[in-house]
Amino acid sequence: MVRSFYDQDGDGIGDLSGLTARLDYIQELGATALWLTPIHPSPSYHGYDVTDHFAVHPELGSLSQMIALVEAAHQRGMRVLMDLVVHHTADEHPFFQDAWGNPNSEYADWYLWTNPDHTAYHAFAGSKHMPKLNHDNPEVVAYVLEIARFWMDLDGDGDHGDGVDGFRCDVAKEVPLTTWQTLRAEMRRLNPDALLLGEVWDENVRNLARWYEGAFDALFDFPLYGDLAGDPDVSQDSLLAGVQSPDLLTITLLGEEKLLPAGYEIVRFVNNHDTNRVMSEVGGDPARARLAAMVLLTLPGTPMIYYGEEIGMRGEKGKGNPYWDEYRREPMDWYAAESGPGMATWFKPADRFNASADGISVEEQAGVAGSLLEHYRALVALRHAHPALRSGSFAPVPVAGADSVYAYVRHAPPTDHSVEEWFLVVLNFGPEASRVELEPDLGEVGPLAAVDALTGASWPEVRAGAPYPVELAPASGVILQLSRP
Repeated sequence: MVRSFYDQDGDGIGDLSGLTARLDYIQELGATALWLTPIHPSPSYHGYDVTDHFAVHPELGSLSQMIALVEAAHQRGMRVLMDLVVHHTADEHPFFQDAWGNPNSEYADWYLWTNPDHTAYHAFAGSKHMPKLNHDNPEVVAYVLEIARFWMDLDGDGDHGDGVDGFRCDVAKEVPLTTWQTLRAEMRRLNPDALLLGEVWDENVRNLARWYEGAFDALFDFPLYGDLAGDPDVSQDSLLAGVQSPDLLTITLLGEEKLLPAGYEIVRFVNNHDTNRVMSEVGGDPARARLAAMVLLTLPGTPMIYYGEEIGMRGEKGKGNPYWDEYRREPMDWYAAESGPGMATWFKPADRFNASADGISVEEQAGVAGSLLEHYRALVALRHAHPALRSGSFAPVPVAGADSVYAYVRHAPPTDHSVEEWFLVVLNFGPEASRVELEPDLGEVGPLAAVDALTGASWPEVRAGAPYPVELAPASGVILQLSRP
Protein backbone atom coordinates (compact mmCIF):
# COMPACT_ATOMS: atom_id res chain seq x y z
CA MET A 1 0.00 0.00 0.00
CA VAL A 2 1.91 3.01 -1.34
CA ARG A 3 0.30 5.44 1.13
CA SER A 4 1.69 3.42 4.04
CA PHE A 5 5.11 2.38 2.81
CA TYR A 6 7.62 5.25 2.69
CA ASP A 7 7.10 9.02 2.66
CA GLN A 8 9.74 10.72 0.54
CA ASP A 9 8.36 14.28 0.45
CA GLY A 10 7.66 14.65 4.17
CA ASP A 11 3.90 15.21 4.09
CA GLY A 12 3.16 12.12 6.18
CA ILE A 13 1.81 10.11 3.25
CA GLY A 14 3.78 7.36 1.57
CA ASP A 15 4.42 8.01 -2.10
CA LEU A 16 5.81 6.57 -5.31
CA SER A 17 9.15 8.29 -4.86
CA GLY A 18 9.36 6.75 -1.41
CA LEU A 19 8.71 3.30 -2.83
CA THR A 20 11.45 3.90 -5.41
CA ALA A 21 13.81 5.02 -2.64
CA ARG A 22 13.24 1.76 -0.74
CA LEU A 23 13.54 -0.69 -3.64
CA ASP A 24 16.85 -1.81 -2.20
CA TYR A 25 15.07 -2.95 0.97
CA ILE A 26 12.50 -4.89 -1.06
CA GLN A 27 15.22 -6.43 -3.19
CA GLU A 28 17.19 -7.43 -0.09
CA LEU A 29 14.08 -9.20 1.13
CA GLY A 30 14.19 -11.18 -2.10
CA ALA A 31 10.97 -10.00 -3.74
CA THR A 32 11.00 -9.93 -7.53
CA ALA A 33 7.65 -8.24 -8.12
CA LEU A 34 5.62 -5.43 -6.55
CA TRP A 35 1.83 -5.21 -6.37
CA LEU A 36 0.64 -1.65 -5.77
CA THR A 37 -2.83 -1.02 -4.39
CA PRO A 38 -4.63 1.74 -6.34
CA ILE A 39 -2.62 4.89 -7.02
CA HIS A 40 -5.30 6.83 -8.92
CA PRO A 41 -7.20 9.95 -7.85
CA SER A 42 -9.88 8.95 -5.38
CA PRO A 43 -11.91 10.52 -2.57
CA SER A 44 -10.86 7.73 -0.18
CA TYR A 45 -7.56 6.86 1.52
CA HIS A 46 -7.57 3.32 0.05
CA GLY A 47 -8.16 4.33 -3.56
CA TYR A 48 -10.57 1.58 -4.54
CA ASP A 49 -13.13 4.17 -5.65
CA VAL A 50 -11.37 5.65 -8.67
CA THR A 51 -12.24 8.99 -10.26
CA ASP A 52 -9.59 8.94 -13.02
CA HIS A 53 -8.01 5.70 -14.24
CA PHE A 54 -5.38 7.55 -16.27
CA ALA A 55 -3.78 9.65 -13.55
CA VAL A 56 -1.88 9.39 -10.26
CA HIS A 57 -3.33 10.72 -7.02
CA PRO A 58 -1.38 13.93 -6.21
CA GLU A 59 -0.85 12.72 -2.64
CA LEU A 60 1.01 9.69 -3.99
CA GLY A 61 3.07 11.42 -6.66
CA SER A 62 2.89 12.00 -10.39
CA LEU A 63 2.95 10.10 -13.64
CA SER A 64 6.63 10.89 -14.07
CA GLN A 65 7.33 9.42 -10.64
CA MET A 66 5.42 6.29 -11.60
CA ILE A 67 7.55 6.02 -14.73
CA ALA A 68 10.68 6.43 -12.59
CA LEU A 69 9.51 3.68 -10.24
CA VAL A 70 8.87 1.24 -13.08
CA GLU A 71 12.23 2.03 -14.68
CA ALA A 72 14.08 1.58 -11.38
CA ALA A 73 12.30 -1.71 -10.71
CA HIS A 74 13.06 -3.01 -14.18
CA GLN A 75 16.72 -2.13 -13.76
CA ARG A 76 16.72 -4.47 -10.76
CA GLY A 77 14.93 -7.22 -12.66
CA MET A 78 11.74 -6.60 -10.70
CA ARG A 79 8.21 -6.50 -12.12
CA VAL A 80 5.46 -4.04 -11.21
CA LEU A 81 1.75 -4.92 -11.02
CA MET A 82 -0.95 -2.29 -10.63
CA ASP A 83 -4.33 -2.74 -9.05
CA LEU A 84 -6.97 -2.61 -11.77
CA VAL A 85 -10.35 -1.56 -10.36
CA VAL A 86 -12.98 -1.84 -13.10
CA HIS A 87 -15.80 -3.58 -11.27
CA HIS A 88 -16.96 -0.14 -10.12
CA THR A 89 -15.90 3.51 -10.06
CA ALA A 90 -16.29 6.26 -7.50
CA ASP A 91 -19.61 8.05 -7.47
CA GLU A 92 -17.50 11.16 -8.07
CA HIS A 93 -16.21 9.76 -11.38
CA PRO A 94 -17.19 12.18 -14.17
CA PHE A 95 -18.92 9.41 -16.17
CA PHE A 96 -21.18 8.58 -13.24
CA GLN A 97 -21.77 12.23 -12.46
CA ASP A 98 -22.90 12.79 -16.03
CA ALA A 99 -25.21 9.75 -16.00
CA TRP A 100 -26.70 10.33 -12.54
CA GLY A 101 -30.37 11.26 -12.97
CA ASN A 102 -29.78 11.65 -16.71
CA PRO A 103 -31.05 8.69 -18.81
CA ASN A 104 -29.97 10.60 -21.92
CA SER A 105 -26.32 10.79 -20.90
CA GLU A 106 -23.78 9.19 -23.24
CA TYR A 107 -22.72 7.17 -20.17
CA ALA A 108 -26.28 6.19 -19.24
CA ASP A 109 -25.62 2.53 -20.07
CA TRP A 110 -22.26 2.40 -18.29
CA TYR A 111 -23.76 1.69 -14.87
CA LEU A 112 -26.34 -0.71 -13.45
CA TRP A 113 -29.37 1.39 -12.62
CA THR A 114 -32.35 0.04 -10.71
CA ASN A 115 -34.87 2.69 -11.63
CA PRO A 116 -35.73 4.46 -14.90
CA ASP A 117 -34.69 7.85 -13.54
CA HIS A 118 -31.11 6.66 -12.98
CA THR A 119 -31.08 7.75 -9.37
CA ALA A 120 -30.80 4.26 -7.84
CA TYR A 121 -28.14 1.72 -8.76
CA HIS A 122 -26.19 -1.40 -7.84
CA ALA A 123 -23.00 -0.70 -5.90
CA PHE A 124 -20.05 -2.62 -4.53
CA ALA A 125 -20.75 -3.97 -1.03
CA GLY A 126 -23.88 -1.82 -0.99
CA SER A 127 -21.82 1.36 -0.76
CA LYS A 128 -23.40 4.23 -2.67
CA HIS A 129 -19.91 5.64 -3.20
CA MET A 130 -18.89 2.75 -5.52
CA PRO A 131 -21.45 2.26 -8.33
CA LYS A 132 -21.01 -0.89 -10.41
CA LEU A 133 -20.04 -0.70 -14.05
CA ASN A 134 -22.12 -2.46 -16.70
CA HIS A 135 -19.77 -4.92 -18.41
CA ASP A 136 -22.50 -6.01 -20.81
CA ASN A 137 -21.87 -2.67 -22.51
CA PRO A 138 -19.05 -3.06 -25.08
CA GLU A 139 -18.01 0.55 -24.41
CA VAL A 140 -17.16 -0.36 -20.81
CA VAL A 141 -15.00 -3.29 -21.95
CA ALA A 142 -13.28 -1.04 -24.49
CA TYR A 143 -12.58 1.41 -21.67
CA VAL A 144 -10.93 -1.37 -19.64
CA LEU A 145 -8.65 -2.14 -22.60
CA GLU A 146 -7.81 1.54 -22.95
CA ILE A 147 -6.74 1.69 -19.30
CA ALA A 148 -4.49 -1.35 -19.72
CA ARG A 149 -2.86 -0.03 -22.88
CA PHE A 150 -2.10 3.29 -21.18
CA TRP A 151 -0.28 1.82 -18.17
CA MET A 152 1.53 -0.84 -20.20
CA ASP A 153 3.04 1.91 -22.38
CA LEU A 154 3.82 4.67 -19.92
CA ASP A 155 6.03 6.74 -22.18
CA GLY A 156 3.64 6.44 -25.14
CA ASP A 157 6.27 5.13 -27.55
CA GLY A 158 4.25 2.06 -28.55
CA ASP A 159 6.50 -0.34 -26.63
CA HIS A 160 4.17 -2.08 -24.20
CA GLY A 161 7.05 -3.78 -22.41
CA ASP A 162 8.37 -0.63 -20.75
CA GLY A 163 5.30 0.12 -18.67
CA VAL A 164 3.75 -1.90 -15.88
CA ASP A 165 4.10 -5.66 -16.16
CA GLY A 166 0.53 -6.58 -15.39
CA PHE A 167 -2.51 -6.04 -13.24
CA ARG A 168 -4.09 -7.38 -10.07
CA CYS A 169 -7.79 -7.35 -10.84
CA ASP A 170 -10.03 -6.24 -8.00
CA VAL A 171 -13.36 -7.99 -7.26
CA ALA A 172 -12.67 -10.20 -10.26
CA LYS A 173 -15.39 -12.69 -9.37
CA GLU A 174 -18.12 -10.10 -9.89
CA VAL A 175 -16.94 -9.06 -13.36
CA PRO A 176 -17.98 -11.24 -16.33
CA LEU A 177 -15.38 -13.77 -17.40
CA THR A 178 -15.67 -12.44 -20.94
CA THR A 179 -14.26 -9.05 -19.88
CA TRP A 180 -11.15 -10.69 -18.45
CA GLN A 181 -10.79 -12.92 -21.51
CA THR A 182 -10.94 -9.90 -23.80
CA LEU A 183 -8.44 -8.03 -21.65
CA ARG A 184 -6.04 -10.98 -21.48
CA ALA A 185 -6.11 -11.39 -25.27
CA GLU A 186 -5.26 -7.70 -25.72
CA MET A 187 -2.48 -7.83 -23.13
CA ARG A 188 -0.99 -10.93 -24.73
CA ARG A 189 -1.01 -9.16 -28.09
CA LEU A 190 0.79 -6.14 -26.65
CA ASN A 191 3.22 -7.96 -24.33
CA PRO A 192 3.10 -11.77 -24.06
CA ASP A 193 4.96 -11.63 -20.74
CA ALA A 194 2.42 -9.38 -19.01
CA LEU A 195 0.56 -10.96 -16.08
CA LEU A 196 -3.14 -10.85 -15.27
CA LEU A 197 -3.72 -11.79 -11.62
CA GLY A 198 -7.26 -12.29 -10.36
CA GLU A 199 -8.75 -11.60 -6.95
CA VAL A 200 -11.36 -14.34 -7.15
CA TRP A 201 -12.31 -14.55 -3.48
CA ASP A 202 -13.72 -18.08 -3.37
CA GLU A 203 -12.54 -20.81 -1.01
CA ASN A 204 -13.94 -23.63 -3.17
CA VAL A 205 -11.19 -24.95 -5.45
CA ARG A 206 -13.73 -26.20 -8.00
CA ASN A 207 -14.98 -22.67 -8.53
CA LEU A 208 -11.53 -21.35 -9.46
CA ALA A 209 -10.94 -23.46 -12.56
CA ARG A 210 -13.18 -21.50 -14.94
CA TRP A 211 -11.28 -18.26 -14.26
CA TYR A 212 -8.18 -19.70 -15.91
CA GLU A 213 -10.09 -20.26 -19.16
CA GLY A 214 -8.40 -17.71 -21.41
CA ALA A 215 -8.63 -15.14 -18.62
CA PHE A 216 -6.25 -15.04 -15.66
CA ASP A 217 -2.64 -16.16 -15.74
CA ALA A 218 -2.75 -16.54 -11.96
CA LEU A 219 -5.20 -16.40 -9.07
CA PHE A 220 -4.82 -15.76 -5.37
CA ASP A 221 -5.14 -18.96 -3.35
CA PHE A 222 -8.10 -18.12 -1.14
CA PRO A 223 -8.87 -21.82 -0.47
CA LEU A 224 -5.44 -22.34 1.10
CA TYR A 225 -5.65 -19.01 2.92
CA GLY A 226 -8.86 -20.22 4.56
CA ASP A 227 -7.16 -23.46 5.61
CA LEU A 228 -4.21 -21.62 7.13
CA ALA A 229 -5.71 -18.46 8.61
CA GLY A 230 -9.44 -19.11 9.00
CA ASP A 231 -11.85 -16.16 9.10
CA PRO A 232 -10.11 -13.04 7.72
CA ASP A 233 -11.83 -10.87 10.34
CA VAL A 234 -11.21 -13.12 13.36
CA SER A 235 -7.83 -13.77 14.96
CA GLN A 236 -6.54 -16.90 16.72
CA ASP A 237 -9.12 -19.18 15.09
CA SER A 238 -6.88 -21.06 12.69
CA LEU A 239 -4.27 -23.68 11.93
CA LEU A 240 -1.57 -21.01 12.15
CA ALA A 241 -2.85 -20.18 15.64
CA GLY A 242 -2.68 -23.85 16.62
CA VAL A 243 -6.40 -24.49 17.03
CA GLN A 244 -7.20 -26.34 13.80
CA SER A 245 -5.92 -29.50 12.14
CA PRO A 246 -3.61 -29.48 9.08
CA ASP A 247 -5.65 -32.22 7.39
CA LEU A 248 -7.37 -29.79 5.02
CA LEU A 249 -4.04 -28.67 3.55
CA THR A 250 -3.59 -31.92 1.65
CA ILE A 251 -7.17 -31.85 0.38
CA THR A 252 -6.72 -28.30 -0.93
CA LEU A 253 -3.23 -28.66 -2.37
CA LEU A 254 -3.86 -31.97 -4.13
CA GLY A 255 -7.31 -30.77 -5.14
CA GLU A 256 -5.77 -27.81 -6.89
CA GLU A 257 -3.36 -30.09 -8.74
CA LYS A 258 -6.28 -32.23 -9.88
CA LEU A 259 -8.93 -29.63 -10.62
CA LEU A 260 -7.00 -26.63 -11.96
CA PRO A 261 -5.64 -26.61 -15.54
CA ALA A 262 -2.16 -27.89 -16.32
CA GLY A 263 0.50 -25.27 -15.65
CA TYR A 264 -1.77 -23.22 -13.41
CA GLU A 265 -0.15 -20.40 -11.44
CA ILE A 266 -1.41 -19.59 -7.96
CA VAL A 267 -0.37 -16.96 -5.43
CA ARG A 268 -0.13 -18.13 -1.81
CA PHE A 269 -0.49 -15.67 1.08
CA VAL A 270 -1.12 -15.61 4.82
CA ASN A 271 -2.50 -12.05 4.98
CA ASN A 272 -3.27 -9.04 2.82
CA HIS A 273 -4.82 -5.60 3.11
CA ASP A 274 -8.32 -7.07 3.48
CA THR A 275 -7.51 -9.52 6.28
CA ASN A 276 -6.24 -9.42 9.82
CA ARG A 277 -2.44 -9.44 9.78
CA VAL A 278 -0.81 -12.78 10.39
CA MET A 279 0.93 -11.62 13.59
CA SER A 280 -2.46 -10.77 15.06
CA GLU A 281 -3.87 -14.05 13.77
CA VAL A 282 -1.24 -15.95 15.80
CA GLY A 283 -1.78 -13.84 18.91
CA GLY A 284 1.55 -12.04 18.69
CA ASP A 285 3.54 -15.29 18.98
CA PRO A 286 6.87 -14.85 17.13
CA ALA A 287 7.33 -18.62 16.87
CA ARG A 288 4.02 -18.98 15.04
CA ALA A 289 4.85 -16.05 12.77
CA ARG A 290 8.08 -17.86 11.86
CA LEU A 291 6.11 -21.04 11.22
CA ALA A 292 3.70 -19.14 8.94
CA ALA A 293 6.67 -17.87 6.94
CA MET A 294 8.02 -21.41 6.66
CA VAL A 295 4.86 -22.85 5.18
CA LEU A 296 4.34 -19.84 2.88
CA LEU A 297 7.85 -19.98 1.44
CA THR A 298 8.26 -23.74 1.06
CA LEU A 299 4.97 -24.60 -0.67
CA PRO A 300 4.69 -24.64 -4.47
CA GLY A 301 3.16 -21.58 -6.11
CA THR A 302 4.14 -17.92 -5.89
CA PRO A 303 4.40 -16.53 -2.34
CA MET A 304 3.11 -13.02 -1.65
CA ILE A 305 4.39 -11.02 1.33
CA TYR A 306 2.25 -8.15 2.60
CA TYR A 307 4.42 -5.18 3.60
CA GLY A 308 5.22 -5.31 7.33
CA GLU A 309 4.48 -9.04 7.54
CA GLU A 310 8.21 -9.68 7.46
CA ILE A 311 8.78 -7.68 10.66
CA GLY A 312 5.67 -8.91 12.49
CA MET A 313 3.40 -5.87 12.28
CA ARG A 314 0.01 -6.47 13.87
CA GLY A 315 -3.35 -5.37 12.49
CA GLU A 316 -6.99 -6.30 12.94
CA LYS A 317 -10.23 -5.03 11.50
CA GLY A 318 -11.56 -2.10 13.50
CA LYS A 319 -15.06 -1.62 14.81
CA GLY A 320 -15.84 1.44 12.73
CA ASN A 321 -16.70 4.90 14.02
CA PRO A 322 -14.50 5.93 12.39
CA TYR A 323 -11.98 3.24 11.37
CA TRP A 324 -12.32 -0.21 9.82
CA ASP A 325 -9.49 -1.58 7.70
CA GLU A 326 -7.04 1.24 8.43
CA TYR A 327 -5.65 -0.80 11.34
CA ARG A 328 -4.70 -3.56 8.89
CA ARG A 329 -3.00 -1.00 6.65
CA GLU A 330 -0.95 1.00 9.16
CA PRO A 331 2.27 2.73 8.04
CA MET A 332 5.32 0.53 7.61
CA ASP A 333 7.30 0.62 10.85
CA TRP A 334 10.85 1.55 9.91
CA TYR A 335 12.18 2.79 13.25
CA ALA A 336 12.26 1.79 16.91
CA ALA A 337 11.01 5.27 17.82
CA GLU A 338 8.15 5.02 15.29
CA SER A 339 9.43 8.22 13.73
CA GLY A 340 12.19 9.20 11.34
CA PRO A 341 12.86 9.91 7.67
CA GLY A 342 10.26 8.26 5.45
CA MET A 343 7.95 7.15 8.26
CA ALA A 344 4.37 7.73 7.11
CA THR A 345 2.11 9.34 9.68
CA TRP A 346 -1.23 9.56 7.86
CA PHE A 347 -2.81 7.07 10.28
CA LYS A 348 -1.69 7.37 13.87
CA PRO A 349 -4.64 7.04 16.30
CA ALA A 350 -4.00 6.34 19.95
CA ASP A 351 -5.28 2.77 19.63
CA ARG A 352 -3.06 1.86 16.66
CA PHE A 353 -0.95 -1.31 16.67
CA ASN A 354 2.36 0.39 15.81
CA ALA A 355 4.27 1.27 18.98
CA SER A 356 7.70 2.58 19.91
CA ALA A 357 10.50 0.22 20.98
CA ASP A 358 8.33 -2.89 20.67
CA GLY A 359 10.85 -4.86 18.63
CA ILE A 360 8.66 -4.52 15.54
CA SER A 361 10.54 -2.32 13.09
CA VAL A 362 13.13 -2.68 10.37
CA GLU A 363 15.64 -0.79 12.53
CA GLU A 364 15.21 -3.25 15.41
CA GLN A 365 15.46 -6.37 13.24
CA ALA A 366 17.73 -5.76 10.26
CA GLY A 367 20.96 -7.70 10.71
CA VAL A 368 19.81 -9.19 14.01
CA ALA A 369 20.27 -12.95 14.09
CA GLY A 370 17.03 -14.74 14.86
CA SER A 371 14.77 -11.80 14.02
CA LEU A 372 11.65 -12.36 11.96
CA LEU A 373 13.01 -10.12 9.18
CA GLU A 374 16.19 -12.16 8.89
CA HIS A 375 14.10 -15.34 8.99
CA TYR A 376 12.11 -14.12 5.97
CA ARG A 377 15.26 -13.09 4.16
CA ALA A 378 16.83 -16.51 4.76
CA LEU A 379 13.72 -18.37 3.61
CA VAL A 380 13.37 -16.31 0.43
CA ALA A 381 17.08 -16.74 -0.34
CA LEU A 382 16.73 -20.50 0.17
CA ARG A 383 13.77 -20.58 -2.20
CA HIS A 384 15.65 -18.61 -4.85
CA ALA A 385 18.65 -20.92 -4.58
CA HIS A 386 16.80 -24.19 -5.08
CA PRO A 387 14.56 -25.22 -8.00
CA ALA A 388 12.88 -27.84 -5.82
CA LEU A 389 11.40 -25.10 -3.60
CA ARG A 390 10.40 -22.84 -6.49
CA SER A 391 8.95 -25.21 -9.03
CA GLY A 392 9.54 -28.78 -7.80
CA SER A 393 6.86 -31.37 -7.22
CA PHE A 394 4.89 -31.52 -3.99
CA ALA A 395 4.00 -34.70 -2.09
CA PRO A 396 2.47 -34.86 1.40
CA VAL A 397 4.21 -37.28 3.78
CA PRO A 398 2.27 -39.59 6.11
CA VAL A 399 2.79 -38.66 9.76
CA ALA A 400 2.30 -40.97 12.75
CA GLY A 401 2.27 -39.77 16.32
CA ALA A 402 0.68 -36.29 16.29
CA ASP A 403 -2.34 -34.79 14.54
CA SER A 404 -0.79 -31.32 14.64
CA VAL A 405 2.26 -32.13 12.50
CA TYR A 406 2.27 -31.70 8.73
CA ALA A 407 5.05 -32.83 6.40
CA TYR A 408 5.78 -32.81 2.69
CA VAL A 409 8.56 -33.40 0.17
CA ARG A 410 9.58 -30.95 -2.55
CA HIS A 411 11.56 -32.57 -5.35
CA ALA A 412 13.24 -31.41 -8.55
CA PRO A 413 14.90 -33.85 -10.99
CA PRO A 414 18.42 -33.20 -12.28
CA THR A 415 18.86 -30.87 -15.26
CA ASP A 416 21.78 -29.61 -17.31
CA HIS A 417 22.10 -26.74 -14.84
CA SER A 418 21.25 -28.31 -11.49
CA VAL A 419 21.54 -31.52 -9.52
CA GLU A 420 18.57 -33.51 -8.27
CA GLU A 421 17.08 -31.94 -5.15
CA TRP A 422 14.89 -33.12 -2.29
CA PHE A 423 13.56 -31.10 0.65
CA LEU A 424 11.63 -32.60 3.52
CA VAL A 425 9.55 -29.97 5.34
CA VAL A 426 8.09 -30.81 8.75
CA LEU A 427 5.83 -28.35 10.59
CA ASN A 428 4.36 -28.65 14.08
CA PHE A 429 1.31 -26.40 14.35
CA GLY A 430 0.40 -27.69 17.80
CA PRO A 431 0.88 -26.08 21.22
CA GLU A 432 2.96 -28.99 22.52
CA ALA A 433 6.25 -30.64 21.57
CA SER A 434 5.68 -33.62 19.28
CA ARG A 435 7.68 -36.69 18.36
CA VAL A 436 6.47 -38.25 15.14
CA GLU A 437 7.50 -40.83 12.58
CA LEU A 438 7.41 -39.91 8.92
CA GLU A 439 7.16 -42.17 5.91
CA PRO A 440 8.56 -40.14 3.00
CA ASP A 441 8.18 -41.71 -0.44
CA LEU A 442 11.54 -41.20 -2.14
CA GLY A 443 11.14 -43.87 -4.79
CA GLU A 444 14.07 -46.23 -5.32
CA VAL A 445 16.71 -43.76 -4.21
CA GLY A 446 19.23 -44.94 -1.61
CA PRO A 447 19.76 -43.35 1.80
CA LEU A 448 19.95 -39.57 1.73
CA ALA A 449 21.99 -37.33 3.99
CA ALA A 450 19.88 -34.71 5.78
CA VAL A 451 20.89 -31.18 6.76
CA ASP A 452 18.82 -28.39 8.28
CA ALA A 453 18.68 -26.01 5.31
CA LEU A 454 18.57 -22.91 7.54
CA THR A 455 21.13 -23.77 10.22
CA GLY A 456 23.40 -26.31 8.52
CA ALA A 457 22.95 -28.80 11.39
CA SER A 458 23.23 -32.47 10.42
CA TRP A 459 20.29 -34.82 10.87
CA PRO A 460 20.09 -38.64 10.61
CA GLU A 461 19.97 -40.20 7.14
CA VAL A 462 16.59 -40.62 5.47
CA ARG A 463 16.05 -44.13 4.09
CA ALA A 464 13.34 -45.04 1.59
CA GLY A 465 10.68 -47.25 3.12
CA ALA A 466 11.93 -46.74 6.68
CA PRO A 467 10.16 -44.61 9.32
CA TYR A 468 11.94 -41.34 9.98
CA PRO A 469 11.66 -39.96 13.53
CA VAL A 470 11.40 -36.21 14.04
CA GLU A 471 10.91 -34.31 17.29
CA LEU A 472 9.76 -30.70 17.16
CA ALA A 473 9.11 -28.00 19.74
CA PRO A 474 5.65 -26.40 19.84
CA ALA A 475 4.92 -24.10 16.90
CA SER A 476 8.13 -24.91 15.07
CA GLY A 477 9.34 -26.49 11.88
CA VAL A 478 12.38 -27.76 10.08
CA ILE A 479 13.39 -27.73 6.41
CA LEU A 480 15.71 -30.65 5.70
CA GLN A 481 17.75 -30.62 2.53
CA LEU A 482 18.37 -34.18 1.40
CA SER A 483 21.23 -35.33 -0.81
CA ARG A 484 23.12 -38.43 -1.77
CA PRO A 485 26.00 -39.04 0.70
